[in-house]
Amino acid sequence: MQNPFDFYQQTATENAEKAKTLQSRYDRLALVRLVVFIGWLALLIVFFSNNFLVGLIVFTITIPFIAWGIRKHLEIQRNAKEADVMADLARGEIMALEHDFNRFDGGADFLDALHPFAVDLDVFGKKSLFQFLNRTVTAPGRSRLADALLGNHNEAEAARTRVQSKDLETSPNWCLRFRTIGHELNDDIGNFDRLLGWLQRPAVAPTDGTRILLFIAPLLTLASLAWMLLMTPWQLGVLGLLPAVWLYRKFMETIAAEHAHTAVMGSLLKTYAALLHHAETRPGGIELTGSPQQALSRLSHLIGQLDVRYNSFSILLEVGGLWSLNRLRKLDAWRDAHKSDLPGWLAALAETDALVSWATLRCNHPEWSDPVFTGEPVVEAVGLGHPLLSPVGRITNDFSINTDGHIHLITGSNMAGKSTWLRTVGINLVLANAGGPVCAMTSKVASSTSNVKPPRSGYSAATPDVAPSRSDKESPGASPSFPGILRTRPNLNVWTSMRTQDDLSESTSSFYAELKRLKAIIEAVSSPDQQVFFLLDEILKGTNSRDRHTGSRALIRQLIRERGAGIIATHDLELGVLEAEPGSRVENYAMEVQVSAAGDLVFDYKLHPGVCQSFNATALMARMGIDIPEEEIRLHHE
Repeated sequence: MQNPFDFYQQTATENAEKAKTLQSRYDRLALVRLVVFIGWLALLIVFFSNNFLVGLIVFTITIPFIAWGIRKHLEIQRNAKEADVMADLARGEIMALEHDFNRFDGGADFLDALHPFAVDLDVFGKKSLFQFLNRTVTAPGRSRLADALLGNHNEAEAARTRVQSKDLETSPNWCLRFRTIGHELNDDIGNFDRLLGWLQRPAVAPTDGTRILLFIAPLLTLASLAWMLLMTPWQLGVLGLLPAVWLYRKFMETIAAEHAHTAVMGSLLKTYAALLHHAETRPGGIELTGSPQQALSRLSHLIGQLDVRYNSFSILLEVGGLWSLNRLRKLDAWRDAHKSDLPGWLAALAETDALVSWATLRCNHPEWSDPVFTGEPVVEAVGLGHPLLSPVGRITNDFSINTDGHIHLITGSNMAGKSTWLRTVGINLVLANAGGPVCAMTSKVASSTSNVKPPRSGYSAATPDVAPSRSDKESPGASPSFPGILRTRPNLNVWTSMRTQDDLSESTSSFYAELKRLKAIIEAVSSPDQQVFFLLDEILKGTNSRDRHTGSRALIRQLIRERGAGIIATHDLELGVLEAEPGSRVENYAMEVQVSAAGDLVFDYKLHPGVCQSFNATALMARMGIDIPEEEIRLHHE
């Protein structure tokens, strides 16, 4: 496959030139069109002046050619705009490859402070994972992508996403074309809900004996006009219009209500139809019942015809032919014919829209890899990096942890990268569980076939201050008390506690907010129906050092007893002694800082076994102007 940067550069250049050429052609033909139209009008005037019948014949013969010419001229302009849009989309992808993805929607409206990980892992908002990934053009597709990142789907859906996005990743031009079709959609999920709600509404057109008036009203109108023109007294001809007037007045409020409900869907459905038509050509195939493009185009046309009501002369159509009621009758017929098909079409559209984002991610980052899901309770990765950091200068680390009750304790200096490492692991787990690739050379993630954690009663309760035996680390998933218990469960459920803040509306301090968060994590870890992978950054930071240390030790042991697994970043070096306890399931890692000969702090952002041996807080404080005696700095480092 062509290098992504080269492909987008070529696409941008070719389409920009195409747009310029087509626009120039359109501008030249605009003058020709004006001259031809003026000549055509002059010709008609001459013919009608000499012979009305000849003029009518000439008009009838030439009008199709005039209409064809106008349509072709407008088609040139439309193609020019599409080429310009496609060039702009390609330029946007070039910017994204340079790690500037600010032009994309960050999905801030999906943020939920109570979600297990969305806030801490920067899933939504500015400079977020969603903004990095999102290329959707429809509201349903956007919601589907957000749901995947939030973990609101099952393993089957994630596997389907993985397979289908891999089919699509080699067709970036197809993806750009899809986005070009929907670039002006400006969709809203309310439109989607309104459309599905419309399917459940009852028929609104007359179904009783008055229904016959819908068909005979035009005939009655013609008869009335003929009477008023040819017969006397002409006033009697008005009687033929009264049935239509009566029926229109009877259903006036119904017509207004139905029009208000469907008005915003007209142009939306036209674009949906075009997107579904393109979706049917999707690499890897797509199964759709019926003919969605034709049906949705028809529905869009019918809804658009109701807009005639806004015309000041619409009363003539209403009285003369019950225009709106006849449109509603056809809408009822469409709803009856496609009520069972439409939800499937919309679901296929949403799926395709989200797949374009996943396929674009794969195309733009071919060096990323798909995780291997294993029956072992383990998370492993080689060359794991943070997806939201620029590839230029991105530091990667290897990583391996047993997910059956093990903890990595990360100590390190300020700014050494501990929090970034937690987010690196968390965001890649979110991507893996959503069906996407991960920013790593290789990776392995526990799947639902992993051995589930045994009940807490399988461990000794007589020694609560000692971590459970680590002997089963060599035999992942096995339990001394309950060997070989297998159970279906979801992939790893990520929970985080990293950015807890006070809540003035609830008079909640940041410390109490963190306690509430930790309580939720403990409850999740204790649940037998899920396996939790937690990421905790500087736990219990809102209290004094003695209470923090005591509480942290107790929390770590409780999480291990409940067979939770994860990473805890801390400045409390004394917690490192937990690794040396008998049967410990705590492993110490550090992110160090060095001081150069010039006195500068040098970070390598690499994981090192053991407890942190370097410190930089006093040096940083001194640089900020805090007068710290040299002997204090020396004693601190000693």
